[in-house]
Amino acid sequence: MVATPSRDGIWRYSSGGSESFLPLQIFAHRGHHTDHPENTVGAFDAATAIGAHGIELDLQLSRDGRPVVLHDAAVDRTTDGSGSVANLNWAALRQLDAGAGERIPTFDQVLQTAASSLRLNVHLKATGDERLVPAVVSAIARADALDRAYLATDAATWQQARAIEPRLTGCHLGPHPRNTPEFLATTNALGCRIVQLDWRLLTADYVARAHALAIEVHAMHLVANHDDGVYATVPPTGADAVLTDYPDRWL
Repeated sequence: MVATPSRDGIWRYSSGGSESFLPLQIFAHRGHHTDHPENTVGAFDAATAIGAHGIELDLQLSRDGRPVVLHDAAVDRTTDGSGSVANLNWAALRQLDAGAGERIPTFDQVLQTAASSLRLNVHLKATGDERLVPAVVSAIARADALDRAYLATDAATWQQARAIEPRLTGCHLGPHPRNTPEFLATTNALGCRIVQLDWRLLTADYVARAHALAIEVHAMHLVANHDDGVYATVPPTGADAVLTDYPDRWL
C-alpha cells in the first residue's frame, strides 16, 4: 500500500495497481504547535496557513468563570507563571507569556479569530466546575458556531451540554476500549456523532460500522503513538479525519 497526500487534503492510495481517493480532514492538535506555542492564536493561525481543516483546543475555567484555552490544570508548563488556572482570575492569566510573546487566549477570542473554514474540536477539561459547560455552550451559540464547533467530552458532561443546546455536535470521549461495536452503540445512544481513537486500533470494518450509524471516525496520531506507518495505514480504513501533532506532514 502506497499513500500520497495532496495539498487539498485528498489522499491518493494505490494497492494492486488500482487507485482510490479519500477525503481526509486534518485537525491540528493544539494548533500547529511544532512551530508555535500550543493552544495559542499563533498556533491556530499557523494551522490555517498550512491548510488544516480543523484544530483541537483545550478549555479550562478561570477563577472568575471565563473559559480559557489551556491544556493543563496549572499554567506552569506552558507559561512563565505558576499556579492552578482555577485559582487565577482572567486579569492575571492574560498577563502570562505563553511563549514567543503569545498570550493565553479566551475561548471567545478563538471563536472570533479562527478562520471560518476551520472545524473546532473543543476538548472540555475543567468538567468538575459546573460553570464550564453553560459558559462554553453560550460562547458557541453567541459566535454562531454550532455548525463548526463540537464538544469532545465524557458522557455525563455531553448530556449536560446537550440539555442546554440540543443542536450541539458531540465527540464521545468514553472509556477505553473505543474500537468496539459496544462503544459505537453507546455513542449513538448518546446522540454523539464523532468518535476519536488511537489510529493503531482502526480497521475498515470498524469505520464501516460507525458510518452505518452516521458517526464520524477520527484517528488520533500524536507524539505518543507516532509511527511512519500511519500515513499508509489510516487512509484505506475510510476514517474521516486525523487529529495529529504533525499536521504539516499530512498536508
